[in-house]
Amino acid sequence: MMRNPTDCQVIYNRVIDTNRRGDPWIIMVHGFTHNSNYFSAQVPNFRNEYRVFLTDLRGHGKSASATGPYGIEEYADDILVSLDDAGIEKAHYWGTHTGSAIGLALALRCPERFTTLILEGTFLPGYPMPRVGELISRARAIAQSEGVEKALEDWYSHADFFAYIREHPQVCRAKEHKAMTLEFTGTPWLSNLAPRKVTPITERLGEVHQPTLVYNGMYDLDDFKRAALHLKSALPNVQCEDIAGAGGFPGWENPKTVNSLVHSFLKKQAR
Repeated sequence: MMRNPTDCQVIYNRVIDTNRRGDPWIIMVHGFTHNSNYFSAQVPNFRNEYRVFLTDLRGHGKSASATGPYGIEEYADDILVSLDDAGIEKAHYWGTHTGSAIGLALALRCPERFTTLILEGTFLPGYPMPRVGELISRARAIAQSEGVEKALEDWYSHADFFAYIREHPQVCRAKEHKAMTLEFTGTPWLSNLAPRKVTPITERLGEVHQPTLVYNGMYDLDDFKRAALHLKSALPNVQCEDIAGAGGFPGWENPKTVNSLVHSFLKKQAR
């Protein structure tokens, strides 16, 4: 069950309601070490047909001062309280990496509130993702022993997530992407507060009945590609796609293709 709202963190949210005419809501939730600016190429493309709700997860962006624990269930708590505060009863959900895992947890917790799920490079709790775990553990260890600044530099220059951006800096807006990543304060790496046990998502994927779009970059980590194949086999109503010209962050690396794919997916569901 969700905690009492007074126990949840006050986090930064942004509502974009361009037309003020009752358009469907779409919620965009970033991944670990990023912030809501991750969707900078999506907001202009969707804001005229959808009302957009953006959030910075606790410990990230303008929610950097929000205290832990920093876990999937805690992030989900915050999002539900924020949606209640904004009066959003039902919405499409779009997440990347950690944001995708949060979306699956929310779909299991409150299925009536989410019309569709759009999941990019899904981190899948309960599914073996050894390389991802290794990279996160490495960054956490460096942050705690040598400081957050060194951990972030190593994270960006060493972690496989960023390989495609590093190799294609101009087309992938590498300078802007690195600047966003380096804004991360590293608080979740430094915290020793244990998050709540995550909903057994992998065991319950058959209960996720929302139409779901799963997409990965063609050059994504094998961990995320295997997770996508598992989602393809386990979700009742799923469409899976590979994005050419993209690695770990296709929404950032190849937004034109991703935006077109998501528009088509949402229009298909609206028929």
